[in-house]
Amino acid sequence: MKYYAVKKGRQPGVYTSWDACQEQIKGYSNASFKSFTDKAQAQAFVNGEKDQASESACGKEEVAVAYVDGSYNLSDKRYGFGGIVLYQGESKTFYGGGERQDLLEMRNVSGEMMAAMRAVTYALEVKAKALEIHYDYQGIGKWVSGEWQAKNAFTQAYRDYMREKGKELAITYIKVKAHSNDHYNDIADQLAKKGSFVNK
Repeated sequence: MKYYAVKKGRQPGVYTSWDACQEQIKGYSNASFKSFTDKAQAQAFVNGEKDQASESACGKEEVAVAYVDGSYNLSDKRYGFGGIVLYQGESKTFYGGGERQDLLEMRNVSGEMMAAMRAVTYALEVKAKALEIHYDYQGIGKWVSGEWQAKNAFTQAYRDYMREKGKELAITYIKVKAHSNDHYNDIADQLAKKGSFVNK
């Protein structure tokens, strides 16, 4: 059974359905929530025992950590995505890009959403039980939580994909500052730029 722990929301607590969880976090600024398969671990997260709960839930070695970013090549009118996933002592990098007209309007944001989805796909492939996604564009987490309304087809598809995969994988969204000299965030940034120049 899946348990949804709301640490910061309208009414913090443990909920047994995504819909009930969403009612507590939608439109709530800086909401904090996470899914668990064990009720006690979910309650520990709500109580502020985040580190202990995460380690107890699946162990550090079963948590994948991803850094993702997007880029936009103005001269070629091409968006790029890139990221790095750290898991069990190994790192996996990826990058790519595209020229879909409906995605060009969102420029680098389109790329960052693609990178987040790619990180989730990889985490599931290696059978990680949890994933931390580090990103610098607020919408990556806020569209999923419902704090921001997904107003176009791609943001809606992104939101739905991340929520659906969140039923299989405990996903934590961590906002970081762009260009903050974070080693792995810088790697994701460079990969995204590389992706925006890839000719396919």
